Amino acid sequence: MTTGEDHRMIDLTSALDADVVVAGAGSAGVAAAVAAAESGARTVLVEASGHVGGTLAWQLLEHSAGFHDVRGNQVVGGVGQRIVDRLRQYGGTPGHIADDVGYTATRTPVNHAELAMAEATLLADAGVQVLLNCPVVAAVTDGRRVRGLDIETPDGRRHVTAPVFVDASGDAVLATLAGATVHDDVPHRQPASLLLKLGGVDFAALLAYAADHPDDLRPGNAVGSPDDECVNLWGFGRLLDAGHRQGLLELRRTELHLAGWPRRGEAVLNVTRVPWPGAGLDGGAAYLRLSKQVLEVVRWFRQLVPGGREAYLSAVADRLGVRESRRVVGLATLTRDDVVSGRRHPDSVATGAFPIDIHDASTPGLEHADTIASSYDIPFGCLVPRDLDNALVAGRCVSSTHEGNGSVRITGTCFATGEAAGVAAALVADGATTVAALDVPRLQDLLRRRGVLGARDGVTLQAAAPPRRPAASSA
Repeated sequence: MTTGEDHRMIDLTSALDADVVVAGAGSAGVAAAVAAAESGARTVLVEASGHVGGTLAWQLLEHSAGFHDVRGNQVVGGVGQRIVDRLRQYGGTPGHIADDVGYTATRTPVNHAELAMAEATLLADAGVQVLLNCPVVAAVTDGRRVRGLDIETPDGRRHVTAPVFVDASGDAVLATLAGATVHDDVPHRQPASLLLKLGGVDFAALLAYAADHPDDLRPGNAVGSPDDECVNLWGFGRLLDAGHRQGLLELRRTELHLAGWPRRGEAVLNVTRVPWPGAGLDGGAAYLRLSKQVLEVVRWFRQLVPGGREAYLSAVADRLGVRESRRVVGLATLTRDDVVSGRRHPDSVATGAFPIDIHDASTPGLEHADTIASSYDIPFGCLVPRDLDNALVAGRCVSSTHEGNGSVRITGTCFATGEAAGVAAALVADGATTVAALDVPRLQDLLRRRGVLGARDGVTLQAAAPPRRPAASSA
């Protein structure tokens, strides 16, 4: 027995038993829980915060990405696509549209609050039991098996048991507490950010500036119209430099990413950053530094950015935007070569296609971004901790190197690895086997039926015309 073996402080009458327990209700965790429940497993989803949706919803990410490869073939379907479809029915996304900046083939803008609500309705339809405000604080283990988790609830500590567990916490909390070995290359870890949303933006003036100053944008950035539903701008280095020289911005940046909804006058800005971890920063200290950066960015936007005079801070992410943290060491590890070579694996359970996107807190821009010519396979072993017999990982904490993580961490891919982990967990719970001994061909067959696999043979997962920008008349 390891951590959590002393139950003297636990009310055992409140113990909860399930077939599958998923930790973390972000993109990977929601997909895992839905997939496990739909596969017949009694599924409990535990989440440390007070809502579902994770980083995509509550870190205010500019959009979801990773659904298509560079040629526009869809490589992520399944639960991820179902969430997009459901959100589109509610009017919370235009769906997959062409990427204005040419960084990838498509992007999927979302209304963040509506995304979380759409995911909640999907969880309810699947019959998932969701426990909110319940961080995992300990794992009870017996050798290589996880016997249960201790979660802290508003009413006290509670014990949750199951034959199989899925760690979709982003930071590998469950797996680490259970004793799994992790990749944690702290010196090279990507920085953390705090995204912000502005209201009151005059997009006519902002887009006029962008059209008149193409050299201040990423090459190939298409500049949209104030009548467009969504626009995407990457650059503004001249204005950022002016803000730094004038003392408006302490942080020196050569670029930012702006995702705008012109008809609403709203824009999400991705520009702040601090080392994570680094310079003695914990989460609280990082938040305090980033908060100062947010206020400076708002001031800079009002004073120097065309169209920003009446802008105001309408929302700030409710959590740090963590790009990279602990990643569990699995039976296989996704590497840079796997990604850039488009490597295929016979035990593939998901497909990735996003560029390797690496940020560095010590430089004013991206460290580097490696485009990739095709999609690549994510082998089942990346989801299987080498030290645990009845646990899987999904999302940002799958087994990958620093540069492999730079691609696989994207939200579209997290939906895919989460769904694969959820189906696998249900199979393990039903068959009482170890995760490593799972019948992978059977798992792959189920994933093909669910639309998670399919593009590797040249068959797109969604029959549709190439993504287009929404027409100006669309609602």
